[in-house]
Amino acid sequence: MPMSLRSSWLPALLVGGALLVSLTACSDSSDVGLGVGSDPLQGGEPSTIDVTPTTRDTTVAPITGDNVQERPRSQNAWRFLVGTVDDPTPGTGVVETEGYVDFAGRSSIPSDIDSADPDSLTAELRLTTDYLHGRSSGPVNVEVYDLTDEATMDSARATERFEAAPSAVSVNGAQINPSDSLVTIQLQQSWINENLLTLSNTGNDGADFEEAFHGFKIVAPNSEAVVGFSSSNTALRLRRIASGDTTTADYSGLKTFTHVEQTNAGDPPSGYRLMQDGVGTGLTMEWSFDENPLDTLESAPLNRAEIFVPNDTSALETRPDFERPQPQGYRIIATRSSGAPSCTAVRSVVLSDANEACVLPLDPSAAPRAALVPDNVSFPTFQQSLRRVREGQSPIFTTFRVSIADRENTSVNQAATIQPGLPTTLPVLVPVDGPRATLTVTPL
Repeated sequence: MPMSLRSSWLPALLVGGALLVSLTACSDSSDVGLGVGSDPLQGGEPSTIDVTPTTRDTTVAPITGDNVQERPRSQNAWRFLVGTVDDPTPGTGVVETEGYVDFAGRSSIPSDIDSADPDSLTAELRLTTDYLHGRSSGPVNVEVYDLTDEATMDSARATERFEAAPSAVSVNGAQINPSDSLVTIQLQQSWINENLLTLSNTGNDGADFEEAFHGFKIVAPNSEAVVGFSSSNTALRLRRIASGDTTTADYSGLKTFTHVEQTNAGDPPSGYRLMQDGVGTGLTMEWSFDENPLDTLESAPLNRAEIFVPNDTSALETRPDFERPQPQGYRIIATRSSGAPSCTAVRSVVLSDANEACVLPLDPSAAPRAALVPDNVSFPTFQQSLRRVREGQSPIFTTFRVSIADRENTSVNQAATIQPGLPTTLPVLVPVDGPRATLTVTPL
């Protein structure tokens, strides 16, 4: 890939044809007239064409729920979010999040806790912070509420919500410091008294506890930051201190979920489109093969192709004492045309059971500056689309939907399993004329 793309993704830095002359791409020998295989570039002088798609805003609520028992072993850890952020970047609005967490049961309880008087016990939530978006200093007030029913958090989307009791069970004035790697939230003594029998239930290796205990909702009223907590490192801890000895029993996180709401969203800065995670704002791109310049390339040998969507980080507004991490990755989901070849035919990963949507592998090194579909995926996509159009058929894909995933991008050589993007509230500004396909062709 050209070094200019790796060093910057601003629209002013486009792919130059001279940088691409020496690069060749693989080809399907059946695509007569469209690919050159492993041969040198053939025909006339190679030229590079930037093809701008039609782009529109889309909103799809992201998956923010997870169940550790349902998660593939290969999947990275999950997180849940708590708090509110008012990002200074125009168009982002005020984003409010609520965190939900449920816990796994235990097959046994230490005898010192099982036989203890409830008044001799303390209970706390232990949360490991792994994300911060907003004001980076100062304590955050938090409140914890019992869920009233079992919540189906598995793969729930951010618009979902679960019912909670009206009274907080955390101690009055509970606070956390987002800059701490480990934070604790004390629960009221009355909550321990009311729930000790349930907490001591070890029947069916803890399954009876999981059925009886529904979990918590955690909120941060009037906060100025969204804080993320690692699902895998979340625990509910019972503690007893007697005669100088401390005995603990931890209940590990089982299910987590984040509810996300947005208010007062306006327009993004002039010349930009906004992608924003959590609220599900993304972009949809569509290339027209019956319009210039694609309608002129039906017979010109295609040598190389890339699709990229830049992130102009310099356009994001900042302010003192405000933290905004960069997204760790993106996702591009392409919708197959009716009767088009399968996802694997263009080196993509099947997303839906009906094989209607394909996840395009991206170049991991391009994030966070851009979502980049490399040549080994973009080339067969455009090569086969041009051939199909020449034969009176539709292109391979009708649309390409781009969103923030905040995971390391999956390359074509990585495992063909698609993980949901980690919950975030991050914004990305995409120059209006930034998304494009860059094609290198050799005129006959």
